[in-house]
Amino acid sequence: MPTTDERRRAQRFPLQLPLKVKWQEESADVQEPAALRDISASGVYFMVSHDLKPESKVEFYVRLKTEGSPSGGVLLHCVGSVVRVDSKDKEQVGVAARIDRYRFLRPGELSPDLAGEEMSR
Repeated sequence: MPTTDERRRAQRFPLQLPLKVKWQEESADVQEPAALRDISASGVYFMVSHDLKPESKVEFYVRLKTEGSPSGGVLLHCVGSVVRVDSKDKEQVGVAARIDRYRFLRPGELSPDLAGEEMSR
């Protein structure tokens, strides 16, 4: 029987960065800050205070730091779906999400409702 590591399609990189995650709940968009724990070319694992449902569609933004960049890094916008939810405690939930598509945003492309402290340089 393969282990979790053997089933992964891409190498994961441990990164502890803030991110902003958005999903739909009862016909309304919900947006919340979260904490990235690791990322790969095909997925992410993050901690959030809401219990998301597997197969829920999610959208998230994370600023990746790049050395020597005057803008403080590059903003990565991803769209995907939840594949697993791990209840850690009453306040934090671990979420594994598949990345279906992504793009790098230029400065000024981020909508004002998503430009918060978590997205700051």
